[in-house]
Amino acid sequence: PMGHEFTSLVLALLQVGGHPSKAAAELIEQVQHLEGDYQFETYFSLSCQNCPDVVQALNLAAVLNPRIKHVAIDGAWFQDEVETRQIMSVPTVYLNGELFDQGRMTLEQIVAKLDTNAAKRDAAKIAAKDA
Repeated sequence: PMGHEFTSLVLALLQVGGHPSKAAAELIEQVQHLEGDYQFETYFSLSCQNCPDVVQALNLAAVLNPRIKHVAIDGAWFQDEVETRQIMSVPTVYLNGELFDQGRMTLEQIVAKLDTNAAKRDAAKIAAKDA
């Protein structure tokens, strides 16, 4: 990779090697406890300003949770896929083969869409404080 995505590659290598993330501990724990299997595909462009944030967020999620997989795809190299999926903007993220989202997004936003048990855990935390 070149351009903005070179940083994504280096950061992914560091994280896989055990370098700690700068993400909040609570967010890391939330990612680690996500239930289900997630196969993400992110279509990006080397000239895209928002793509590295999305790629890095999903790379981190894949490092933190073995049930999350992430593939970053340079749309310039895979034009057949871009045309088949009618991708008009980047970043475009697919989850388990279905369109998940497009545009800039943070790990917090991604997890909020995935974590269906967050409300139950939050209620339990509040109840524990009140007890």
